[in-house]
Amino acid sequence: MVHVLGIRHHGPGSARQVKQALERLQPDIILIEGPPEGEALLHWAKHTEMAPPVALLVYRPDSPQQAVFYPFAAYSPEWQAIQYGLAHGLPIRFIDMPLTHKFALQDEPIETGEEEELPEVQAMRRNPLLFLAELAGYTDAELWWEQQFELRHDTLDTFHAVAEAMQALRDSLPEKEDLVEQIREAFMRKGIRTAQKEQYGNIAVICGAWHVPSLQHMPKQKADEELIKKLPKVKVEATWIPWTNSRLSFESGYGAGINSPGWYEHLWQKPDDDSTHWLIHVARIFREHQLDISSAHVIETVRLAQTLAALRNQAKIGLQELNEAVRTVMCMGDEVQLQLIWRELIVGHKVGSIPADSPQVPLQRDLEGWQKKLRLKPQEGTKSLLLDLRDEAGLQKSILLHRLRLLGMAWGEKRNVAGKGTFKEEWELRWRPELSISVLEKAAWGNTVEEAATAYAAHSAKQAKQLQEITNLLGDAIPAELALGVAALMKRMDVLAAGTSDVTELMEAFLPLVQIRRYGNVRNTKSDTVALIMDSLIARICAGLPSACTALDEEAGEKVATLIVKLEQGILLLEEDEYKDVWYATLMEVLDTHQANALVCGTCCKILHDGHVQNEEQTALEFSRILSPGTEPDYASSWLEGFLKSSATTLILDDRIWSILDEWLASLQPDTFQQVAPILRRTFADYTGAEKRKLAEKAKAGGSPAAVVSAALDLDEARARKVLPVFYKLIGVA
Repeated sequence: MVHVLGIRHHGPGSARQVKQALERLQPDIILIEGPPEGEALLHWAKHTEMAPPVALLVYRPDSPQQAVFYPFAAYSPEWQAIQYGLAHGLPIRFIDMPLTHKFALQDEPIETGEEEELPEVQAMRRNPLLFLAELAGYTDAELWWEQQFELRHDTLDTFHAVAEAMQALRDSLPEKEDLVEQIREAFMRKGIRTAQKEQYGNIAVICGAWHVPSLQHMPKQKADEELIKKLPKVKVEATWIPWTNSRLSFESGYGAGINSPGWYEHLWQKPDDDSTHWLIHVARIFREHQLDISSAHVIETVRLAQTLAALRNQAKIGLQELNEAVRTVMCMGDEVQLQLIWRELIVGHKVGSIPADSPQVPLQRDLEGWQKKLRLKPQEGTKSLLLDLRDEAGLQKSILLHRLRLLGMAWGEKRNVAGKGTFKEEWELRWRPELSISVLEKAAWGNTVEEAATAYAAHSAKQAKQLQEITNLLGDAIPAELALGVAALMKRMDVLAAGTSDVTELMEAFLPLVQIRRYGNVRNTKSDTVALIMDSLIARICAGLPSACTALDEEAGEKVATLIVKLEQGILLLEEDEYKDVWYATLMEVLDTHQANALVCGTCCKILHDGHVQNEEQTALEFSRILSPGTEPDYASSWLEGFLKSSATTLILDDRIWSILDEWLASLQPDTFQQVAPILRRTFADYTGAEKRKLAEKAKAGGSPAAVVSAALDLDEARARKVLPVFYKLIGVA
C-alpha cells in the first residue's frame, strides 16, 4: 500500500505528524521528494557531529555556480523521515527529478507556459496555500498554515485533509503545460512504481503538499516514460554543507522558505509551551541589550497573548498574538524594539555543522581545518575581529583571511583601524552558505588554501592588464605570505610598468607599495622584491613626470597635482634618501619645464619649499617671477592655488611671500581681478576658520606677524608674568 504524506517542507507540525505517521504505518521503504544524487550521503545524517540546519549541495563540478541547495532543519519533515528510516534500517530513496537532467535542461530552456497565465494564477501556483488562506479570511498564508497544521497534534486525518485541499486546488486551477513540473512528477511516480515492483508492500511517500494528487492518482506508466526518456544529462556531484537560520527563509531546492525559523524551532522543541518559555527567551534578549524587563512584564504579556488568542477563537497562542503582546507590554508600542526580537529570536543566528570526515572537496576540508585550528568558527550575522599581528594567532588569522580574499571568498572585509599603528588589523566577518560555492569554484586551483591562493594569484597576474590590478592583488598576496604568488605578481608588474608611458598609472601603482614596504616588517615579510620593483617604478616616474606635466587641462592638472602630493607623503614615509634626492631633482625639473601646468608647478614649488630644497629667498624669487606683469593672470592664480592650497601657515608667517602676493593683487585691474577671484576663493576656502581669522587680522594689521599674534591672543602681559615663576620650576630652570 502507498501512503502519500503531503507536507510543508519546513514545518514543525508537519515534521511531528510525519514522525507519528511513520511510527503508526511502519513502512517497508521511505520515498522522499529530493535529489537522487544525494542518496549516497544520507547515512551521514545520523552522525553525531551532524547538527541541523544543514543542506545538501548538488552542483556541476565544471560549473559550480550551477548548484541547488536542499536545506534541512531539525523540524523539517524530510529530516525526521530520514532519521526514522536510518534508525529502523529502512531503505530511503530520493525520487524527485535528477539534477543531472534538470541542470542540462537549464542549458536548453524549454517552454513552461507561465507567460500565458494571469499573474494571480501564477501567484496561486507558486503558493497555493495563500489561496486557501484567503478563503479562510487570512492575508498571511504562513499564519493560516501555522494555526491549521503547525499547532495541531493529530496525524493521518491531517494528511487526508491536505490531500483533499490540494486536489480541489488543482481541479479548480486552469491546466498548465509546465513540462518541467510534469517531468518532476513523472520521476516521483517512477520511484513509487519501482518500489512496488521490488515487492515493497508498505510504502511511505513524503512530498510537498501540492504533488499529493498527482501521486495518488497516477496515469499510465507509458505516458510517464514518454516524458522522461532521452533527457539530456550533465555530470553532477553532491556534498553536505552547514546552513543558517536566516537562509532557511530563502527559497531552496524545494522552492520553499519560512519567515520565522527560530519560532518554528521553538515549536519543535517545546510543543506544549503555553508561551511562557518563549517569552522568557524574549525577556532575556531585551535584558542582554540593556532594556529593563521585569517578571511582571512577562506575566502581563502572557495574559494579553492568551486573551488575543481567545478573542480570535484560536485553540493555541500563535506568533502573531505573541508579537502583538510583546510590542504592547514590553516595547510600549515601539516597533523598532520588536525588530530586535525578530532578528535575534524569531529568525535567530543558529549555524549548523557537518562531520569533519564527510565527503568534501580537499580545499573545503583544509579551510575547515584552519577554521578549527584558529578558532574562527563560521557564525551567522556580522562579527568584528581585531587582530594583533605581533601575536602568532592574530598573524595566522590575518594570513588566512587575506588568502581567502585573494581567492574572491569574501568571508571577511578589512576595515580601517584608528591610529597609525602597524600591528593592528580589523576585519568584519560575515559567513554565508553561498561561500561554499566559492570554495567549489576555486577547488581546481589547489587542495589547500595556500596552494589555491598561490595558483590563483599567478593566474590573476597573467590576466591583469593594468598596473592598478596588480597592486590591488599585491595588497592581499604579500600579507597572505604567498612567496610564489608575489613573485608572479611582481614579474607581471615589471612587464606592465615597462610597457606603459602613463606616468599617473605608474604613480598610482607606486603608492600602495609604500605601505607594503614600510610596514612589511611587522609580518616579517621580505621586502627585497618590493624594493626592486619600487626602484624601477620611481625611476620611470621621475623620467616621465616633467613631460607628463605639459599641455594638461584643468581636470588632468588637478589629478597630477594630487598624485604628486600623495607621492611626496609616501617618499617621506619611506625615509629613503636616494628616493628624496631623485624626487626633488625631478620636481625642480618640472618647475623649469616649458608649458608645464600651473597648478602642478605651484604644488611642486610648495613641496620644495617645505622640504628646504629651496630656501625662502629662492621661493620668493619664484613668486616674483610667476606674479610678474608678464604672466597671464589665469596662470598665476592657478599657480597660487597649487602653492597655497592647505598652506595658510606660509602666508601667516612668511612676510616676504605675503608682501609679494599683496602687491600682485593690488596691481590687478578690476576686470582681471574678477577673472581670477573664483580661483583664489577656491584656494582660501580650504583654510580653517582660525586660519582665515589670522589672515584677516594680519591684513588689518598691515601685514605684521607680531601684530597678528598679539591681536589673536589678546595677551594681558601683567597677568602672564605672574605665571612665569611656576613655569620655570616646571621646566627645571628655576
